[in-house]
Amino acid sequence: MFRYLKIAALCLFMTSPSFAAVSMGDIRTSFKDVVKKASPAVVNIYTQTVVRERVKMFNDPFFDMFFGQTGPVRQRVERSLGSGVIVTPDGHMITNLHVIQGARKVKVMFGDKRERDAEFIAGDKRTDLALLRIKGKDGERFDAVRFADSDSAEVGDVVLAIGNPYGVGQSVSMGIISALGRSGLGTAVAENFIQTDAAINPGNSGGALIDSNGELIGINTAIFSKTGGSQGIGFAIPANMADTVIQSVLSTGRVTRPWLGIGSQDLNGQLASKLGMDRVSGVLINDVFEGGPADKAGFEIGDILMKINRDDVMNKGTLEALLAGQRIGTRVNMTLFRSGRTLDVDMKLQGLPDRDPAKRITLGGSGPLSGYVVEELSPVLNNELGLPFVQKGVAVVEVPQGRGSFAMLQLKKGDVIQQVNSKSIQTIADLEDVSRRRPRAWQIVYERAGRTVRALVR
Repeated sequence: MFRYLKIAALCLFMTSPSFAAVSMGDIRTSFKDVVKKASPAVVNIYTQTVVRERVKMFNDPFFDMFFGQTGPVRQRVERSLGSGVIVTPDGHMITNLHVIQGARKVKVMFGDKRERDAEFIAGDKRTDLALLRIKGKDGERFDAVRFADSDSAEVGDVVLAIGNPYGVGQSVSMGIISALGRSGLGTAVAENFIQTDAAINPGNSGGALIDSNGELIGINTAIFSKTGGSQGIGFAIPANMADTVIQSVLSTGRVTRPWLGIGSQDLNGQLASKLGMDRVSGVLINDVFEGGPADKAGFEIGDILMKINRDDVMNKGTLEALLAGQRIGTRVNMTLFRSGRTLDVDMKLQGLPDRDPAKRITLGGSGPLSGYVVEELSPVLNNELGLPFVQKGVAVVEVPQGRGSFAMLQLKKGDVIQQVNSKSIQTIADLEDVSRRRPRAWQIVYERAGRTVRALVR
């Protein structure tokens, strides 16, 4: 009975006026041609990472409390797997940075079981992307994927995920784009993910999300899961963002991206209401770097950046992602909210200025800072260290070998020196001044990974 009801309902649906707009030719029963077009450009990645660890002499917490973890250091090799996408015929390949981070050796395997070594070219922590190059034989060419315009993607579009889940070999899953502009996952600084219900599992990271034409729409990156496996909520980096990173590295040898020269914070409901906004969207500008692009364009502290071109700036993550998808030299329209009204600002995007060699010195004297190479913070150095563009101060950029009697002070590259013997450190001159002195004890305050550390050296 139920079967006949279904057939009757189908016949009624097919004869209805709304069905007339859809022809049977528009309904695809197979995506085999799409997979054949894209799958040769997707490879499996195998990495080897050497991990050094200290072997405990005694498995006793009481002993560790008083004597620390003592014992010989041993090395072990960790192996992991992921996926990658070939983007140029000469073997350039993109994947997630977290897939190959720290790897001593990277191997790729093609769908036909050929294997090749790959070398690391550049990585970008802000987008969690890495560019590698496959070491092919002389004159060897590779199938490369074609890029789609991810800005034209729409919720409901059919997509296919190609990768190497759980190491079983190249696999394809199908779904749709479930949402656009997702952020807040914490996997990268610049987050503007495409969400899909196509099955993405461990090992798919770095693989291809392709559209129904067989073109790359995104790089599969993360999943939301309570079990560790696919639950229909996967995320991919938009292809346009990946392409910007690739072209930047190929043209300049490093990752370059536009910068505005602002400090900003996300809005909350209370703050948005006080500022006279009817929705919680945009970023509040709380600092403007003097002489930077935003300063020259007329940005002011207290402005709220609402849009870049027609794309909504929901929070700091999407702001980073939207900038990461733009190339230096292009013109964009910024929509600001200021004093209860909106205004449009036209801006030509600029790259970060070069580092100034005059702002970098090796500290002398006989104190605990002797031998450290330090540099005044600048937009480009802050970018490398993952600090806010507007932060000022002095950072360690090289660490001396052999600290002698001052070995107890173990500063690392990226540490920002804040105070020495109660003197605030803002410039190289400040640090040089205190380094010449000979106090009985040195009190040094520095910032490491967002945490304030205090050291006393006698």
